[in-house]
Amino acid sequence: MSKILLYISICLLALSSPLNALAQEKLNADVWRYEGPRIGVDLSRFVSTYLQSADRWGWELQGDIPVKGYWFPTVEVGMMGLNDRQDNFHYQANGVYGRLGTDFNILRYRSLDDGDLVFIGLRYGYSRFTQQADNIDYSNFWGNYTTSIPKRNMNAHWGEFVFGMKGEIFKNFFLGWSLRVKFMASETKDPNMSPYIVPGFGKTNVDIPMDFSYGIYYRIPLHRTKKMPKAPKMEGAKHIDESTTPDSQNNNQQNGNGIGNLRGGQPQGF
Repeated sequence: MSKILLYISICLLALSSPLNALAQEKLNADVWRYEGPRIGVDLSRFVSTYLQSADRWGWELQGDIPVKGYWFPTVEVGMMGLNDRQDNFHYQANGVYGRLGTDFNILRYRSLDDGDLVFIGLRYGYSRFTQQADNIDYSNFWGNYTTSIPKRNMNAHWGEFVFGMKGEIFKNFFLGWSLRVKFMASETKDPNMSPYIVPGFGKTNVDIPMDFSYGIYYRIPLHRTKKMPKAPKMEGAKHIDESTTPDSQNNNQQNGNGIGNLRGGQPQGF
């Protein structure tokens, strides 16, 4: 009886191994890596309207596309307007802007369906806008005066360093945020009034302009694959030293044979 039970157990084990392999293969077959362009909207542009005393409005759309898994060329476009009415002046500015750049994911992917990003990036920004000021009250030795600065077309160029994260909360849906440090490259010179705010850049009267944004994004799954993106090699060039010369390799081979002989190997070359 015991021999029959042993025989049945062996048969069951023999059958279970291919079944488990088929089940695991089927499970792996259901996992794909989806890739495609990602588009989203910057939610912080809507919230900032309610966090400032000035009447400010705007919107921004963002998009990126994966290139070799870890690089993400990016485009960002938007509009912004400001209507700041104070006791001694009334300032208005509005315009459009765009940014071009790329992000690099510094977080290594763990599996096929892992799409989370921790990235660093660069941006080039450009804006075309108008500004004007009315009811500017000022005083000097001769008395009190009221003046205005007419509307003028202006433009600006700047760069940005970016650090941020994007995490997949649902299938193909992402939430993310970014911290940006900006530096102005050039702007239209106005002898009457320098730009107070530049759409897409922000205020110009701060030492280190910074910006924080967060948004929601959707990835359009145009392509699916079973291939994991290959992480870029960050190591430098290998230096050739004495340990890698042909003579040293021959010596190491001879030393290895000697060690083998000490461990009971057969002598070679004797």
